Amino acid sequence: MKNLLLVAIFFGTLFFTSCKNDESTTDPTPITTEEPLVGTWISDNVDVALGLKVALKTKKIVAVFNTNKTYKVTAYDSTGAAVNYEGNFTTTDSKNGTIRNIVLNQTAPTSVTSTGIYQVGTDKNLTYEVIQTTPAITGFTAPVADSGFGSTKYNGNKFGTYYVQKFVPSVPASEVIVGSWLSDGFNVAPGLKAVLKTKKIVAVFNSNNTYKVTATDSSNAVVEYECTFTTTAVVNSSIRNIVLNQTKPTSVTSTGIYQFTASGVLYYEVLQTTPALTGFGAPTAELGFGSTTYNTVKLGATWVQKYVKQ
Repeated sequence: MKNLLLVAIFFGTLFFTSCKNDESTTDPTPITTEEPLVGTWISDNVDVALGLKVALKTKKIVAVFNTNKTYKVTAYDSTGAAVNYEGNFTTTDSKNGTIRNIVLNQTAPTSVTSTGIYQVGTDKNLTYEVIQTTPAITGFTAPVADSGFGSTKYNGNKFGTYYVQKFVPSVPASEVIVGSWLSDGFNVAPGLKAVLKTKKIVAVFNSNNTYKVTATDSSNAVVEYECTFTTTAVVNSSIRNIVLNQTKPTSVTSTGIYQFTASGVLYYEVLQTTPALTGFGAPTAELGFGSTTYNTVKLGATWVQKYVKQ
């Protein structure tokens, strides 16, 4: 059991070495187009690979890939401790569409080589899977483009999505909250279910910074909320701040946070701040989702709302 744990921890380090596809087992053609991996990428929340959460308690990853083929990956665990991984990378095309090969030559904090695959999709998000190959980890086989994501193997058996990592760009091309969103079933925040008997919410955020939210309760009564909103980015985080100035049915201001993940889920947590609700504190990007407080005690998932795009 101890040896398996050591393998898991060793295996985890390779996932922080880089996010580029390098050598291809099928078509090692050098890159002739602009490298899509260049930029700053963030993996947080449900986008962090389950294998990294289990083995290394990873909570967030910030990966920077430079045009000079160097990279720096900073991994944060559940205690807030950070580890920096640095090195250089090379990538090549494959025969499997936009999935590309990557080789990562890590130089710090230790010298290892990792290989794998990555893809920047049409949604501009990054999917990434690599494994340490030098020194080799007994029993493990690196993922290959021909087999796609989830093709990392142990003793011939595929791991599936266990070590597939997803990232969003640190600076999205457009405002990610704009669109029509649906929350129902288990995605409705427990607090809304308990207090307002909410069973469904449809939220429409417009590019002109107006929005309309239609909430339906368990008796099918409908309430519509309208307002304007403003958002601000947070450095090295895919969580963003939001301020809502509601005009209907009453005039109130709410503040909070939201995050659109590469997995396709919008996380959203806000609290009325004007007029203030006695004893309550709004959530912050620094503390993350579940950081709404009452008398300084965090309320956890009580007011965390989840949406999917319609």
